[in-house]
Amino acid sequence: MFRIKEARQKAGLTQTQLAEKVMVTREYISLVENNHYKPSISLLERIAKELHTSVKSLIEDSA
Repeated sequence: MFRIKEARQKAGLTQTQLAEKVMVTREYISLVENNHYKPSISLLERIAKELHTSVKSLIEDSA
C-alpha cells in the first residue's frame, strides 16, 4: 500500500535511521513498511520530508 520501504532504501537510510529522524521506533517503521499499520498523515509528512519526496509519492495508486 505504501512505498516507504522503496523510498527509504533509495535514500540510503536504514529503518533505524529513518525511525530516529521521524521520532518513532524501528519496529513501527517495519510494521508500516509491511502494511501492518497505517501511519497518520502527520507521520507520512515527516517521512516524506526526511526522504526528500512527497506524501503522494509514498502512497501507491490503486488503479
